[in-house]
Amino acid sequence: MSAIHAQTPHAIGVIVPSSNRIVERVTRRILDEEPGIDACFARVPYAGHPPDGYDMASFSQAAGLLAQAHPDIIMWNATRGALIGFEPDRRLCGAIETETGLPCMTTALATVDFLRRGKLRRIGLVGQGDDHDGARLKQTFAREGIDIVVGHNFGITDNFEAASVTPEEIERQVVRLAAAAELDAVLVWSTNLAGHRLSAPLGERLGIPVLDSAALGILAALPYVTAKTAPWAQTR
Repeated sequence: MSAIHAQTPHAIGVIVPSSNRIVERVTRRILDEEPGIDACFARVPYAGHPPDGYDMASFSQAAGLLAQAHPDIIMWNATRGALIGFEPDRRLCGAIETETGLPCMTTALATVDFLRRGKLRRIGLVGQGDDHDGARLKQTFAREGIDIVVGHNFGITDNFEAASVTPEEIERQVVRLAAAAELDAVLVWSTNLAGHRLSAPLGERLGIPVLDSAALGILAALPYVTAKTAPWAQTR
């Protein structure tokens, strides 16, 4: 390698809803512990999607621009996929993979995979939306074999406002749900709710995992990158 060219870090390409204020911060905190791994971000409009899917043109543009930065994987770090039934996320991943040649994941699909592998079936969910959204999430998760036993819905319809919910209020609702039923885990289900910093200490205190959705997305993408940055991989 030329002396004037440094090795470019491996990277996760992250697609973020336009009104999100949390995902970049959570990603940076996680990657601070992962030297040699970078993150690149692109945004798509929060609004304007069809009720049962996505505005594919905006995702195609965002993924294409991220692909120019040569990430190892593209992650749609948002929870919309659960509300619309998970299958649109599977189609979204397939379309992005076809267009870019890169693997693609979503927070919603990664969460279902994580819960299944951990045999975490009885879940308390702290959600951003209204009670109708809560009932819808109970249905869609149930189709994936996961029971939302209890939930709290903040009733927020403006996605930007979700970022203003204090960690203390999120913690209060997590504790309340954990006391209300026998649960395998509690899920903070919006990537614009500030649940990351409190999740680990609160989980230790309650004795069950407290899972932050924004962090779950990035943590699910990491193995695709660390497999290429591990010492054994670098010697091949």
